[in-house]
Amino acid sequence: SPVFETPEASSIPIGSLKSGDVVEVVETKVVMMKQRVSESQGLSMLTSDFEGVRTVRVRCMMSSDDNASKMRFKSGWITLSEEGKSETASPIPVGAHVVSSEEPLMSYSGTQIKSILPSGSCMEVDATRLEFDESETVKCVCGQESAYPVIAVKALISLGGYATLFTRPVGKSSPCSCGKELVTGQRHYANPVELGVYKIVQPDGVFLTEGIGPNTPIVTTLKQHACVEVVETRVEEGCVRGKINVHLSSDLSEMGEQNAGWISLFEPPSFVWAEIVSEKR
Repeated sequence: SPVFETPEASSIPIGSLKSGDVVEVVETKVVMMKQRVSESQGLSMLTSDFEGVRTVRVRCMMSSDDNASKMRFKSGWITLSEEGKSETASPIPVGAHVVSSEEPLMSYSGTQIKSILPSGSCMEVDATRLEFDESETVKCVCGQESAYPVIAVKALISLGGYATLFTRPVGKSSPCSCGKELVTGQRHYANPVELGVYKIVQPDGVFLTEGIGPNTPIVTTLKQHACVEVVETRVEEGCVRGKINVHLSSDLSEMGEQNAGWISLFEPPSFVWAEIVSEKR
């Protein structure tokens, strides 16, 4: 995806992003791009005047690719969406996440530890941001550990402080003091709970409640094998809760008598009320 200096249609590309790159969006703007409209008549082609195509461009902070510069981030504009076409980027999900790293994940406020999350536990992400971090290490065959710079996706969590969701290395390799080049890669510390269609697996079913909390008024009980569409996730009292808008039959077709509300999906380490059967696309 090309990076532009300004949001205007006449702006010249100043760089590019590849699939998997992460950016922080700090500004959005809707611009009208000119597109030539052509109509076919038999074997001839008639060209009419230009028409405007509504395009969303966003200003992003991204990793600087200038190794000689002390600037860790640079700014530029990319096309997020264009009328009639799919989006070129998607946001990092907020809501419930599960710690996937083997070691406990810690959240910080400055240098102060706010929470320690064991592997497999859940946390609620409220917002995300990018940070430059030089504390990641990789171990060489010689036994030495070398630090290398990464772009870290940090999450503000409901327990307080920022925790690292994943990191992407600034370069493809990092030199060890022994002279070897060490290959670096992306590291994940927590993964989002997927949205999509879930099936109730508990024999006693699960309560559908009015509010996010499990102790809010009960609307009804969803029976085992019922399917629901989860559109949002949160963490309440250590339990991952899912907001549902649609009840589905066993063949995943919509049913009548639909009630919106919240259900419990699972509670680490092992209690499960519902399992995903089809992820949201």
